[in-house]
Amino acid sequence: MKTDIEIVRGTTNTFDITVTDAFGQLYTLSANETLLFGVKRTPEDIDYIFVKSVKVGDNGVYSVVLHPEDTEQCSCCRYYYDVSIQSGDDFYNVIETSSFNIAPNITKKGCG
Repeated sequence: MKTDIEIVRGTTNTFDITVTDAFGQLYTLSANETLLFGVKRTPEDIDYIFVKSVKVGDNGVYSVVLHPEDTEQCSCCRYYYDVSIQSGDDFYNVIETSSFNIAPNITKKGCG
């Protein structure tokens, strides 16, 4: 499912991501699995602008926390993100590629 996000550049943001299995039941990551929240300039790019890894959740809900330093050097524009579970060399999509828009923080900094 696509889930577009808009944040203000250089701010703290927390996103709770609920992971369910194919039957709609809450899913708890195993010890060798990691939830990855990755942001890229375009969906085709190889390199990430930044990636957040989460290994611990609460009953199928995992919190991704973005700190000001994650986005304060980013241009104010549209990026793209997705969320996957990494298990060894395998990746399982949780949120398909969606827009990740960074808006200016008018009172603090302009956008470059």
